[in-house]
Amino acid sequence: MNRSSTLLSRSPAPHRLPQALLAALCTMAAASASAQDMPDAGSASATTLDGIVVKGERAEGYSVRRTSAGTRFDLAPREIPQSISIISHQRIEDQNLDDIIDVLANTTGVSSTQSDTERTEFYARGFYIDSYQFDGLPTQMVQNWSYGDSGLDLALYDRVEVVRGATGLLSGAGNPSASVNLIRKHADSAELTGSVSVNVGSWGRTRSTVDVTTPLNASGSVRARVIGSYLDTESQMDRYDQHKTLGYAVIDADLTPDTQLSVGYDYQQKRANGATWGGFPMWYSDGTPTPYDESFSANPGWTYWDTTSKRLFATLEHAFANDWKVKIGATHDKTNANDKLFYPSYTAFDKVTGSGITPMAGLYNTERKVNGVDGFVEGPFQLFGREHQFMAGLSYNKREYANYGDFQVGGTDTAWGPIDNYLNWTGNFPEPDWNPLSLASQGTITQKAGYAATRLSLADPLKLILGARYTDWKSEGEDADRSHKVTTPYAGLVYDLNDTYSTYASYTEIFQPQTLRTKQGSYLDPVDGKSYEIGVKGAWFDNRLNASLAVFRIEQDNVGQATMDKVDGNELETAYIAARGTVSRGVELELNGELAPGWNATFGASRYVAKDIDGADINTNLPQTTLKLFTSYTPQSLQDLTVGGGANWQNRIYYPIPGIGRFEQEGYALVSAFMRYRISPEFSVQANLNNLLDKKYLSQITGYGAYGDGRNGSLTFTYSF
Repeated sequence: MNRSSTLLSRSPAPHRLPQALLAALCTMAAASASAQDMPDAGSASATTLDGIVVKGERAEGYSVRRTSAGTRFDLAPREIPQSISIISHQRIEDQNLDDIIDVLANTTGVSSTQSDTERTEFYARGFYIDSYQFDGLPTQMVQNWSYGDSGLDLALYDRVEVVRGATGLLSGAGNPSASVNLIRKHADSAELTGSVSVNVGSWGRTRSTVDVTTPLNASGSVRARVIGSYLDTESQMDRYDQHKTLGYAVIDADLTPDTQLSVGYDYQQKRANGATWGGFPMWYSDGTPTPYDESFSANPGWTYWDTTSKRLFATLEHAFANDWKVKIGATHDKTNANDKLFYPSYTAFDKVTGSGITPMAGLYNTERKVNGVDGFVEGPFQLFGREHQFMAGLSYNKREYANYGDFQVGGTDTAWGPIDNYLNWTGNFPEPDWNPLSLASQGTITQKAGYAATRLSLADPLKLILGARYTDWKSEGEDADRSHKVTTPYAGLVYDLNDTYSTYASYTEIFQPQTLRTKQGSYLDPVDGKSYEIGVKGAWFDNRLNASLAVFRIEQDNVGQATMDKVDGNELETAYIAARGTVSRGVELELNGELAPGWNATFGASRYVAKDIDGADINTNLPQTTLKLFTSYTPQSLQDLTVGGGANWQNRIYYPIPGIGRFEQEGYALVSAFMRYRISPEFSVQANLNNLLDKKYLSQITGYGAYGDGRNGSLTFTYSF
């Protein structure tokens, strides 16, 4: 188990933007405002802009008409030769989706499993998702030390774009699963506007959110948006509660009608008291399942898992008169996790005596810093009498981490423990005497890359996208230093059958470095993920409704396979050779958008089979078949009322039990419903019900278990101005 810095105080404290940052933002805003409002030398009065300049695509209902996801080119979804899902702000509001866990749980082709209360791992097409982007700026997130990435609050994001398959052209290193791009909200109003909402619900839940946009000068060319949110909730699990604080500020300035600057900062803190590490034992030594209910918690009362993230970002975009543009983005992130955890290790849990549980505990402080810069140019060019597009960019990402910890094991030979009878567990168990923290791991991972792509118009209905990314990847500080220089290709062909339908075929790659070594002591080349995909897409109502049907195959090469040899000079390290790895193949279907005026819907179906080199299924505790449906309807005759609901279904899953058999969970569906009524133009109330049929199911099956939330609901009161 893995986990930096010093322990946070257990009591909440106010948090403010750093004074230097606040001063810089105010200075920039004032300077821009002065420049915009200053009269010309030859003019008697100031020149006022006609309106603000908005770059990018706003979602309408559940869909977007155009997006740069996957390619950097501004395209309609049916012009992109990969499977893409857009989770719009309207859908986030309708389903009352709080965080990235909620969003990905409702995304076509994405499934998840938990390691404990604070770590949720997401998968697509059988592979772990570790490629993320913020406003198109790539980074990697992993859950082993859990910096709280899976609990990112959605209050500051306008929408989420998910591209499935290998995405190496824009993301660099990662798995051939998917890339998740979170698009931030910006100050896009030249008038004072905003909202205040309060959400109350099951288990004492209270969430308050304030969102305000205001102009900072008379013309509205410089604007600010501030969002604040606080969540306080208990849960169906005993001794567990959660508190989340979010602060977000962004200044958007039209430096000229063709040049836009955005500078912002976000702060997120989560305090989870009573956090678990693992979960409850799932079976006894005779193979029979343990009888724990939904409220059972394997944690003592003294555990916690706190995370804090701070992100400073800036984006500068300029459009030239010839339809070319240049965009540069930069970010500085710092994340800390501080946790005190308990783990009930078991190998032979006796159902009569309750013996066989070994207490383990960990005190961890971890820290991660990320600096990233990405800039590109994009625009049209003429060749052979046709117009084509070209895009090229440079990317830099440096991730530094340091993990400190103290790990304790209890038992008959130690002063701490043992647990004589776990059948009577109530959580009343003492803390160990902690030792000073020691360094568990540290390192720096740097990626420098250049990428380019062109979209060639071979004929009016036929477009070819060709691209490549060259990445210089380096790891320093943990174990021996490693470095790889990798070229990642991208190819996609799209043929328009008519104004509604198109067909496509694509080949994409991504690479993932590994730490395994050959007999001679050299590191294996990175795992190469190759994604093949063909499909049909359709678009109706000026791209407000989009549909796609895709068939895919993903192959992994250079996967480490153990040999009978040892690494030369180290008799304790097994030598590996590179071999073919997992092969995943399947089909995905999605319909998303506006079916008719006032009627929005999304439907996604996914089926895949992924097997390793020996022909065995992988990740069997994840569903291979999922169906996800949600819809909302606003009657034309009663436009103050919106009703809707949906269901998510997954097939049977299982977890193998060595020497005993396997633990199975049958397929199940989770049903939801919502209703919103606008009492006045400014005031609305919304009710959401989740797991309407109160289905009992395990959300965690890893040898250690945890139950998903039972029936629950909430009311949201919103005042807009």
